[in-house]
Amino acid sequence: MLTKLSPQATKRTGKVAAVIVAAALALTGCSGGGDTTGETTETTLTRSVEGAELTVTYVADGDKVTKQTTKNVVNYEASGIADRAAAEESVAPLAEQYKGIKGVEHSIDFGDDELTETVTLTYADLDLEKLASVTGGDPGENPEEARDVSLKEAVKTLTDSGFTEAK
Repeated sequence: MLTKLSPQATKRTGKVAAVIVAAALALTGCSGGGDTTGETTETTLTRSVEGAELTVTYVADGDKVTKQTTKNVVNYEASGIADRAAAEESVAPLAEQYKGIKGVEHSIDFGDDELTETVTLTYADLDLEKLASVTGGDPGENPEEARDVSLKEAVKTLTDSGFTEAK
Protein backbone atom coordinates (compact mmCIF):
# COMPACT_ATOMS: atom_id res chain seq x y z
CA MET A 1 0.00 0.00 0.00
CA LEU A 2 1.37 3.40 -0.97
CA THR A 3 1.32 5.98 1.77
CA LYS A 4 0.38 9.49 0.67
CA LEU A 5 2.76 12.24 1.63
CA SER A 6 1.53 15.26 3.54
CA PRO A 7 1.83 18.58 1.67
CA GLN A 8 4.80 19.50 3.88
CA ALA A 9 6.51 16.15 3.22
CA THR A 10 5.83 16.48 -0.51
CA LYS A 11 7.44 19.92 -0.50
CA ARG A 12 10.42 18.60 1.46
CA THR A 13 10.75 15.58 -0.85
CA GLY A 14 10.72 17.96 -3.79
CA LYS A 15 13.50 20.02 -2.18
CA VAL A 16 15.58 16.91 -1.58
CA ALA A 17 15.02 15.78 -5.16
CA ALA A 18 16.00 19.23 -6.40
CA VAL A 19 19.20 19.16 -4.34
CA ILE A 20 19.99 15.69 -5.67
CA VAL A 21 19.55 16.80 -9.27
CA ALA A 22 21.45 20.05 -8.67
CA ALA A 23 24.39 18.21 -7.15
CA ALA A 24 24.41 15.68 -9.95
CA LEU A 25 24.46 18.38 -12.58
CA ALA A 26 26.56 21.00 -10.85
CA LEU A 27 29.29 20.78 -13.43
CA THR A 28 27.24 21.93 -16.40
CA GLY A 29 27.86 25.53 -15.33
CA CYS A 30 31.60 25.09 -14.80
CA SER A 31 32.87 24.83 -18.33
CA GLY A 32 35.56 26.94 -19.88
CA GLY A 33 38.65 25.45 -18.34
CA GLY A 34 40.00 22.04 -17.99
CA ASP A 35 43.69 22.02 -18.82
CA THR A 36 45.10 18.49 -18.81
CA THR A 37 48.45 17.50 -17.31
CA GLY A 38 48.35 13.72 -17.45
CA GLU A 39 48.01 13.58 -13.66
CA THR A 40 44.75 12.01 -12.50
CA THR A 41 43.30 13.25 -9.20
CA GLU A 42 40.16 12.55 -7.23
CA THR A 43 38.38 15.28 -5.25
CA THR A 44 35.43 14.61 -2.94
CA LEU A 45 32.99 17.13 -1.47
CA THR A 46 30.14 16.52 0.98
CA ARG A 47 27.06 18.30 2.24
CA SER A 48 24.19 17.48 4.60
CA VAL A 49 20.79 18.98 3.79
CA GLU A 50 17.27 18.16 5.00
CA GLY A 51 17.97 14.54 5.91
CA ALA A 52 20.24 13.88 2.94
CA GLU A 53 23.97 13.23 2.89
CA LEU A 54 25.37 14.29 -0.49
CA THR A 55 28.79 13.25 -1.75
CA VAL A 56 30.25 14.44 -5.05
CA THR A 57 33.48 12.94 -6.33
CA TYR A 58 35.32 14.36 -9.32
CA VAL A 59 38.00 12.51 -11.25
CA ALA A 60 40.17 14.93 -13.19
CA ASP A 61 43.15 14.99 -15.51
CA GLY A 62 44.89 18.14 -14.34
CA ASP A 63 42.07 20.70 -14.14
CA LYS A 64 39.80 18.89 -16.63
CA VAL A 65 37.02 16.83 -15.00
CA THR A 66 36.62 13.50 -16.75
CA LYS A 67 34.08 11.83 -14.45
CA GLN A 68 31.72 12.88 -11.68
CA THR A 69 29.98 10.56 -9.26
CA THR A 70 27.27 11.87 -6.97
CA LYS A 71 26.06 9.67 -4.13
CA ASN A 72 23.04 10.77 -2.15
CA VAL A 73 21.85 9.00 0.96
CA VAL A 74 18.40 10.23 2.00
CA ASN A 75 16.92 9.26 5.37
CA TYR A 76 13.16 8.97 4.96
CA GLU A 77 12.15 10.19 8.42
CA ALA A 78 14.59 13.12 8.51
CA SER A 79 13.51 14.14 5.00
CA GLY A 80 9.81 14.02 5.84
CA ILE A 81 9.19 10.97 3.66
CA ALA A 82 6.65 8.62 5.23
CA ASP A 83 8.32 5.33 4.33
CA ARG A 84 9.98 3.28 1.60
CA ALA A 85 6.80 3.02 -0.48
CA ALA A 86 6.34 6.79 -0.40
CA ALA A 87 9.97 7.29 -1.39
CA GLU A 88 9.62 4.90 -4.31
CA GLU A 89 6.48 6.70 -5.47
CA SER A 90 8.02 10.18 -5.30
CA VAL A 91 11.65 9.57 -6.29
CA ALA A 92 11.53 6.65 -8.74
CA PRO A 93 10.35 8.90 -11.61
CA LEU A 94 13.72 10.69 -11.35
CA ALA A 95 15.44 7.47 -12.37
CA GLU A 96 13.34 7.20 -15.51
CA GLN A 97 14.56 10.52 -16.88
CA TYR A 98 18.17 9.31 -16.94
CA LYS A 99 17.51 6.07 -18.84
CA GLY A 100 19.08 5.94 -22.25
CA ILE A 101 21.33 8.98 -21.86
CA LYS A 102 24.79 8.15 -23.09
CA GLY A 103 27.47 8.77 -20.46
CA VAL A 104 25.05 8.61 -17.50
CA GLU A 105 24.85 5.72 -15.05
CA HIS A 106 22.06 6.06 -12.50
CA SER A 107 20.76 3.83 -9.75
CA ILE A 108 18.51 4.15 -6.71
CA ASP A 109 18.51 1.56 -3.94
CA PHE A 110 15.50 1.83 -1.64
CA GLY A 111 16.22 0.52 1.86
CA ASP A 112 13.89 0.29 4.82
CA ASP A 113 14.99 3.62 6.36
CA GLU A 114 16.83 5.42 3.57
CA LEU A 115 17.49 5.47 -0.13
CA THR A 116 20.85 5.64 -1.84
CA GLU A 117 21.06 7.26 -5.24
CA THR A 118 24.21 7.14 -7.35
CA VAL A 119 24.69 9.15 -10.55
CA THR A 120 27.90 8.88 -12.56
CA LEU A 121 28.63 11.20 -15.47
CA THR A 122 31.45 10.24 -17.85
CA TYR A 123 32.14 13.46 -19.70
CA ALA A 124 33.88 12.00 -22.77
CA ASP A 125 30.75 9.94 -23.52
CA LEU A 126 28.06 12.27 -22.19
CA ASP A 127 25.16 13.31 -24.40
CA LEU A 128 24.95 16.83 -22.95
CA GLU A 129 22.04 17.95 -25.10
CA LYS A 130 19.86 15.01 -24.04
CA LEU A 131 20.86 15.41 -20.40
CA ALA A 132 20.03 19.12 -20.54
CA SER A 133 16.67 18.41 -22.17
CA VAL A 134 15.51 16.16 -19.32
CA THR A 135 16.92 18.25 -16.48
CA GLY A 136 16.16 21.72 -17.76
CA GLY A 137 19.85 22.57 -17.97
CA ASP A 138 21.47 24.59 -20.74
CA PRO A 139 24.44 23.09 -22.58
CA GLY A 140 25.10 26.52 -24.14
CA GLU A 141 25.65 27.36 -27.76
CA ASN A 142 28.42 24.79 -28.12
CA PRO A 143 27.70 21.58 -26.16
CA GLU A 144 31.23 20.31 -26.85
CA GLU A 145 32.67 23.25 -24.90
CA ALA A 146 30.39 22.35 -21.98
CA ARG A 147 32.23 19.01 -21.85
CA ASP A 148 35.43 20.86 -20.79
CA VAL A 149 34.75 21.23 -17.09
CA SER A 150 37.26 22.93 -14.80
CA LEU A 151 37.86 21.07 -11.54
CA LYS A 152 38.79 24.34 -9.82
CA GLU A 153 35.53 26.00 -10.93
CA ALA A 154 33.44 22.92 -10.08
CA VAL A 155 34.87 22.76 -6.55
CA LYS A 156 34.29 26.50 -6.09
CA THR A 157 30.69 26.20 -7.30
CA LEU A 158 29.94 23.44 -4.80
CA THR A 159 31.78 25.01 -1.87
CA ASP A 160 29.90 28.27 -2.56
CA SER A 161 26.65 26.28 -2.25
CA GLY A 162 27.56 24.71 1.11
CA PHE A 163 29.65 21.66 0.24
CA THR A 164 32.86 20.94 2.16
CA GLU A 165 35.91 19.39 0.57
CA ALA A 166 36.84 16.07 2.21
CA LYS A 167 40.49 15.79 3.13
